[in-house]
Amino acid sequence: MLFPIFSSYTPKWRCKFNDASSLPTLGSDSATFSKNCTVFQHCTAPNTIEFDHIYFHSAALEFNWICGSMGYLVPLFAQIQFCGVLIGTLFYGSLSDCFGRKPVAMFALSFGISMIVLSGFAPSWQILLVARFFVGLCIGGVVVVVYTWTMELVLPEHRIPIRSIFNWVSSEVNLNMVVIH
Repeated sequence: MLFPIFSSYTPKWRCKFNDASSLPTLGSDSATFSKNCTVFQHCTAPNTIEFDHIYFHSAALEFNWICGSMGYLVPLFAQIQFCGVLIGTLFYGSLSDCFGRKPVAMFALSFGISMIVLSGFAPSWQILLVARFFVGLCIGGVVVVVYTWTMELVLPEHRIPIRSIFNWVSSEVNLNMVVIH
């Protein structure tokens, strides 16, 4: 569920100029690295945008979701996945009550893995959005069905310690402590 954060990564940019005469038209932001969309949209010649410290190539960079008419796809990308999570929790929860936890959990896991692989090799942003919606559906299924199924397998006297050690909040705190140090 952290993938939309990394997929929307966009480093700062600036416009590389071949002649000094075009520098004053864009202002001082064009010489320094920034996230000014005016600079990005005015540098239309090929290879005139220079990015600052590209640590990895995100979906925003791959499919040019930076500024302009495609800029709205960055928040839409996260919304599509989390809508899938919402629908998946409702859908897979009911499905697991009808067909059992194990088969529904195995289906959600295997289908989710196949959709993650598809999203990794998506040739277009449309296929990527559809694949991430289905990944969200499967995340919702895994969160609801696998967690419930696992708790049903654990003896009742061990459920409270397991829930207190392995929960979402403590995992987030531990992850933040690793990142800080």
